[in-house]
Amino acid sequence: MQRLEQIERKFLKPVVFLSVILLFLMLLFSLLRTSIFYGTENPDEHVIFEIVFLLLLAIVAESVVVYLKQPTVLVLLLLGIVMGPSFIGEAWGLLHPLLPFLPAGAPTIVLNTHLVDVFAQLGAIILMYKVGLHSSLSKIFSGRNFAIAFLGIVVPFFAGYAFAVYSGGGFVYALFLGAALTATSVGVTVALLKEAKLVDADFAQAIIGAAVIDDILSLLVLSLVLNMPSSFDPAALQPFGLTLASAIVFMVGGVYAGKWFIGARIDKKEMSDKRFLYALAFVFFYAYFAEFIGLSSIVGAFLAGLMLNYSRHREEIEKRSYALEILFTPIFFISLGMLVDVPSLYQYAVPILLITVIAIITKVLGCGLGAFLTGFKQNNAALIGIGMSPRGEVALIVALIGFTAGALTQSEYSIISAMAFLTAIVTPPLMAPFLKGVE
Repeated sequence: MQRLEQIERKFLKPVVFLSVILLFLMLLFSLLRTSIFYGTENPDEHVIFEIVFLLLLAIVAESVVVYLKQPTVLVLLLLGIVMGPSFIGEAWGLLHPLLPFLPAGAPTIVLNTHLVDVFAQLGAIILMYKVGLHSSLSKIFSGRNFAIAFLGIVVPFFAGYAFAVYSGGGFVYALFLGAALTATSVGVTVALLKEAKLVDADFAQAIIGAAVIDDILSLLVLSLVLNMPSSFDPAALQPFGLTLASAIVFMVGGVYAGKWFIGARIDKKEMSDKRFLYALAFVFFYAYFAEFIGLSSIVGAFLAGLMLNYSRHREEIEKRSYALEILFTPIFFISLGMLVDVPSLYQYAVPILLITVIAIITKVLGCGLGAFLTGFKQNNAALIGIGMSPRGEVALIVALIGFTAGALTQSEYSIISAMAFLTAIVTPPLMAPFLKGVE
């Protein structure tokens, strides 16, 4: 009997263990096959799968960064392209004839695109709020930053308008292209500067400050384009004036209201879970407020972070926010990659490349010239111009508004959205050599 027990311990238990592992692997394979190729009958189950998948993508990106020494942002954007429905659909069309045993339909990784959009928006809000924690009012709203932002609006708008007109585009398309080129989305640039530990540098603060002002001015340009009167009727410009007035009231009133709220609710006692929740509610309320009056939510989040920078609990707030940053921010950059329409990249390759080059050159010339004229040395002025080049989600918003309003065709929308993505992709490699020359 004792001998039989010894044999059982020696042979039977490892067999049971290996059988369980094998069954688990089979179950895992079945889960992945069902979730990726066929989805699930319960959409809620697939939501959980998508969240896990996106977080695993972020882990893969970190591993690639370590081995290839590439910027995290660039890797996340490229992973987003590869995981996007457009790329997968194109790749599957090429793979299936070669591997006929594969399912006929392309894999469906993300069914709940709305969920990804929400997570991405949260990531952008958290990113810009954390940037605000490292900034100050005097560094952001300065004459120098306004000069950089103003030239970064004027030069791209007229260059985009002229290109559209001379290439045969209509008047409305020319206006929307000009408006899209005025946008700046510094999420990619800021993440790159944080990774290089340069976010507190003078030129970095100029990029952030000018981008905030640029974002406000860009949305005002969009408002003007949307409400362009057919005749010189002053009443037709009322929405533009309302947006401008709302932006001024929000920025000025938000500073005073933020100082009062932080003093009354956050700094009154020692930091606790309750006061941290107050801080988060403050950030998201400002983001919602900005979105409500026609600005971008990231402007509101940045202003909230700017106010929290003056809190005596700033370091504790930043420490507690770290988990939110590593959860949502990678999804923001992955989602930007997933938005790209791969077929449009080669279908309209020539206009996309031309507009992308114009987009980068006009920001480098406009913002770089503004930086140089306000005292920055050549290398840092070039960095500011390149750092202001990504159009990202702001230009995508402009293109989407034009498309849904019927002002842009599908091809015109695809061209602008592809340009917005490409400017975000090329910014990290363009900035890299200039970052080495930072003094």
